[in-house]
Amino acid sequence: MDWFWALRARLGLDPAVNKGIEGEDAVAGKLAEKGWFRVKGLCLRNLYLPAGQEGTAEIDLAYLTRRGIYVIESKNYSGWIFGREEEAEWVLSVYAGRDWLGRIKTEKHPFYNPLWQNRGHIRALEALTGPDVPLWSVVVFPGRCHLADVEWDSEDTQVCLLEQLPRALRRMGRRTLSRGQVRRLYEQLQPYTRASWGEKKAHIRQVRRLEKARARDGGPGRCPWCGGALVLRTARRGSQAGRQFYGCIHYPDCTYTQEL
Repeated sequence: MDWFWALRARLGLDPAVNKGIEGEDAVAGKLAEKGWFRVKGLCLRNLYLPAGQEGTAEIDLAYLTRRGIYVIESKNYSGWIFGREEEAEWVLSVYAGRDWLGRIKTEKHPFYNPLWQNRGHIRALEALTGPDVPLWSVVVFPGRCHLADVEWDSEDTQVCLLEQLPRALRRMGRRTLSRGQVRRLYEQLQPYTRASWGEKKAHIRQVRRLEKARARDGGPGRCPWCGGALVLRTARRGSQAGRQFYGCIHYPDCTYTQEL
């Protein structure tokens, strides 16, 4: 049935995939606004870069400026975000209704550290651009979320909400590249936005293999339908009430489940 879910994603029928695309659209739209901040540049989306034995690395957005290249990872989540740079997993806490006393309940969903994820993207990009081009790591949460407790120490890194993106970019770097250099970098990287469907499918298979390997180390891995994290859930209704299982973090947009 892999062909069925691949076709859904390709035709835009998968709500979870659409949610990710909507988040990238929001970030790209923010970057395209005129006169809103002093870091003007050129934007490339969905670059599939060679990453050695790891296969390929997919960059959501690369924003090329005279300050260098901002490598942007978009996470379109809703809820409260908790995480630190040195932790392998961050946590998304979402509203889960109220208990019988009327107290608010929350569900905690772990997801892979996006700063670690972006490090792999930057390594692949640096192999193409060379060490003389400044590369900056930016993780943006365009959804309805709150950075409740997020910490990082690296000076070349920023984590922010969509509305905080202009300030985040201004904080990093200074003009070290000429306009001609920026244009040449754009022309060099633009072909990597034209990955074929076969190349994209191979990248998806690669991500699934990595997640299966991570699952063997003690975690449930990733959703094979949309790539979201699998989290422990408990059925609340019906004949299966009380049964625990793994479900996709993007539920109800994605309804994949996995037995314990």
